[in-house]
Amino acid sequence: MALLSLTVSVLLTALVGAAPQSKNFIGAPETFHARAQVSTDTARGDVYVDIHVEKYTADKDREAVLSALQTGGEAAFVEAIRKAPVAGQIEIGKQTFAIRWAREVRDEKGRTITLVTEKPVYFIGAGLPGAKPRAGYDVAVVQLKMDTAGIGEGVMAAAAKVKPGEPTGVQVDDYGSEPIKLLSVTRKIQ
Repeated sequence: MALLSLTVSVLLTALVGAAPQSKNFIGAPETFHARAQVSTDTARGDVYVDIHVEKYTADKDREAVLSALQTGGEAAFVEAIRKAPVAGQIEIGKQTFAIRWAREVRDEKGRTITLVTEKPVYFIGAGLPGAKPRAGYDVAVVQLKMDTAGIGEGVMAAAAKVKPGEPTGVQVDDYGSEPIKLLSVTRKIQ
């Protein structure tokens, strides 16, 4: 549970963080390749993930989505995300998921990239006895921590619920018992 709490707090910082300021702007379009380590209490497996970011979300679109969340809650957030311009896509096998939120925040060690899809990617553990109901887990949230050389790692809440909460004003709940680890993340310039 500590990993989930830590992950959620970092995701929240990236969701509400200020616009990036950098003299060494890398920018989109860019592609990230990662190995996702998926596990439940009864099984574990790996899958490869390609993330294509065509553009990062403009400040006006970012503000519209956050305003919808604060004034209308999670239902308004999901509606605003689904109306936002497509910023890229996540490919897992033959499935493609539209990214409707793409945000990067830079620091001296690299950057944190946060992505939100318009629908969930996967409900890990949904078939197990006593699993949570799927209702309300309407998006997926991905966070990548990339160094200045384009190497990193990340996490994914493959089915997430985003709602107003403290201390940042945003709370991300993961359907799974813990986020999916994204390992060996590499960046490719398109």
